[in-house]
Amino acid sequence: MPRPTTLELCRIHLFSDTCDIPVAYQEKITRIRTGYSFWYEFPTKTESQIRDHLMNCFLCAQRTAYEDIQIIKILLGDIQNPGKEWVRYQVNNMLDAAYKVAKKKKDAKGMAMAAGLKGKLNMLHLKDADPLPFDQIVPQPFEPTDDPTELGLKKDPDIREKKRKMLEKYNADIEIIDVPYEEITNQDNDREKEDLL
Repeated sequence: MPRPTTLELCRIHLFSDTCDIPVAYQEKITRIRTGYSFWYEFPTKTESQIRDHLMNCFLCAQRTAYEDIQIIKILLGDIQNPGKEWVRYQVNNMLDAAYKVAKKKKDAKGMAMAAGLKGKLNMLHLKDADPLPFDQIVPQPFEPTDDPTELGLKKDPDIREKKRKMLEKYNADIEIIDVPYEEITNQDNDREKEDLL
């Protein structure tokens, strides 16, 4: 089984207990978690400020900090250029706050305006799209064939003889070794993981 990448481990264990993670990754995930939380809390911070924060907190090299930042950027998304969904999320929160203020002041007009804008932003005035009829999709019928003319190729009358010669040529040097069955236990798996680290 291949070793997981740091990004894969971070996607699963970024905010979980690190004791289940191989020791070699624990410090790196802790650094990435710290950088992620700091950048999420202060999205206007620059990459160099995040680098300095990681270097000061963990006394790590500049190169290590930049490697962590690349993973943090993937996990956060490009926070310097927020996408439409992120902006919609922010505006929804602002409209919720505006509605609460208007309700507290007993301003019916302000409440209606905030609710109307939120409905318009989320396109509640539009009809929901009809679901796609996946159950009506019919798979295309394919007929298997060994006829090369179907692909526009010329038919070779000696193809079977050529195939037989190739099999003889390449099967002649093959030695088949019967390998005995060996059961592997969890302890063996754990030892293999430790050897990999």
